[in-house]
Amino acid sequence: MLAKNRELFSLWVRIEKDRQVRVKKLFVGLCGVILLAVLYLTIFPFGQRADSSFDVTLQSPAYANTHPVLLFDEGHYNSHKIQGKFAPFGRLLRNDGYEIRRNQGRLTAESLRGVAVLAIVNASGGSNPQLFGINLVPLRKGKREAPAFTADEISTIRSWVRQGGSLLLVADHYPFGTAAESLSAAFGVTMHCGFTEAPKKYSPENDAGAITFSRQNGLLMNHPVINGRSSAERLNVVMSFTGQSLDSATGTLILKLPAETKEYVPPPPDFAEQPAGAAQGIVLEYGNGRVAVLGEAGMLTAQIEGGHRFGMNVPGVDNRQFVLNLMHWLSRLY
Repeated sequence: MLAKNRELFSLWVRIEKDRQVRVKKLFVGLCGVILLAVLYLTIFPFGQRADSSFDVTLQSPAYANTHPVLLFDEGHYNSHKIQGKFAPFGRLLRNDGYEIRRNQGRLTAESLRGVAVLAIVNASGGSNPQLFGINLVPLRKGKREAPAFTADEISTIRSWVRQGGSLLLVADHYPFGTAAESLSAAFGVTMHCGFTEAPKKYSPENDAGAITFSRQNGLLMNHPVINGRSSAERLNVVMSFTGQSLDSATGTLILKLPAETKEYVPPPPDFAEQPAGAAQGIVLEYGNGRVAVLGEAGMLTAQIEGGHRFGMNVPGVDNRQFVLNLMHWLSRLY
């Protein structure tokens, strides 16, 4: 009996060792696959990413002696961060003399103290974790389309602008318009919160989502942001890359949409077609302050997806100067 038990035990030991060897090989193989995938995605990144090669040098910075503070919001599940997809925007403005700070919590009177311009880009009501540009939908927390700002924050921002601050509010296509519409409405700007598509004659390569605003097609309007301080700063062509539309009874349109433009509005999955709003860019004076609201974010930075460039890095557009002119107006250079 004892001998038989020893044999059974020995058999069990061999089976267990064999199982452990197979598990170890499987683990090593899985680690190898993950390592290769990480290496591949590092060399050939997936999805949108900042164009690190974009030229942000400036021969004559606007602010050589003084340095207005730009507070870049990252406290509201923002999809764009100043060290992420908006890095070219940040590098350009640092070279122009701005001091850039990051906000990583709720916006308060204290966090806005000493700030010249508050920039809010694609805030949302919930998280969207990513791995190499891939959305990890099951790991999301909250609803991205939920209001991004509390009533207290909206009141604080509005009071701060009225007293002389400047707000740059950028909200892209769904879900970002839905998340930011309450803040926009506080300044009299309506966000239509969907996906804007213009007639293809206004779009390069027949891409209905990309829209060309030019003096030639009449979509660049007369305003200091468009005209700049000199002929060297005068804009002729600005391009946007799939956003939402805007309306305002009191603001000034600077990027006007064609009359035939459509907006595909939420809720998903069936986005209803309706006429789009009047613009993708609106500016206004509010008390002693200034506000600029844009319905598209990519136009303000430089990104690459695959081999496709979009933003300031597209050849033949004035988006880089548009960023400078817009910020100069907000920071009261003129």
